[in-house]
Amino acid sequence: MAAKKTSGLLRGAKLVKKALEAGKDRVLASAEPMPAPLARKMKLPNGESLSPGMKELLLADTSWIAIDYDDEEAEIEGGSLEDVVEEAFGEDAVAAFGEAYELLTEDVVLFGAEGLSRPACLYIGEVDEAGEYPVLQFTWEGGVARVGGFVPFDVWLAQELGGLERGKDIGDVPEEYAAFPKALAESNFDGRIVFEPKAGETAADDDEADEAPADA
Repeated sequence: MAAKKTSGLLRGAKLVKKALEAGKDRVLASAEPMPAPLARKMKLPNGESLSPGMKELLLADTSWIAIDYDDEEAEIEGGSLEDVVEEAFGEDAVAAFGEAYELLTEDVVLFGAEGLSRPACLYIGEVDEAGEYPVLQFTWEGGVARVGGFVPFDVWLAQELGGLERGKDIGDVPEEYAAFPKALAESNFDGRIVFEPKAGETAADDDEADEAPADA
C-alpha cells in the first residue's frame, strides 16, 4: 500500500526544481550557482557525494542555503549538533540538548539560510530510498528543548521555499510524504520523529573535566 501511495511523488532533483521555481524570487534573485565540475566532485563530511536534491540546489544557487565548503578540496564542512544549538539559541541553550548529542552522533552540515521555519541542519547518517539525508530541526521554548524531524532534504527544502506546505511542528510534512520522515527516523534513530532530550553536559564541560588537576 505504501509503495503505491508514494511511487508517483516528486523526489530528489525533480522536487528541488519545483521548490526553486516556487522560491525563485528570494533564492534565485541573486543566484550564485556552483560550477557543475565542482558539484560533481563535491563531497559531504562522510566522504559521500552530494544527494540528488542538494546537488540540484547548489547547481542553481549556493548563497541561500549558506553552507560552508572548501572549493579547492571539494568538501562541505561538517559540524556538530552543539554548533547548531549554540548558533541558533546561544550558549545558555547548549546543555539543554545534552542527550541529543549522545544519541545523534553523526556529523551535520549547518544551514545558515535566513527565514527558516526553525533552526535546522543536515544529518549525515543513512539516506532514504531517494538518496536523501534527513534534516534535523530544533526548538527551545520556555526552557524545553525539542529536536527531530528527519524530513528528507528535498522535502524539507520544498517546504521552506513554498513548493510544499510548511509543517506547523517539527517533522510535519504533507500527508502523502509522511512515510519518508518515519523511515529516516527508524534508520537513523530509534523511530521517534521528535523528542525532548534530557539536559546534560556539553563537550566543553567534558574537556574542562579532563583538564582538571587530580587531587593530591
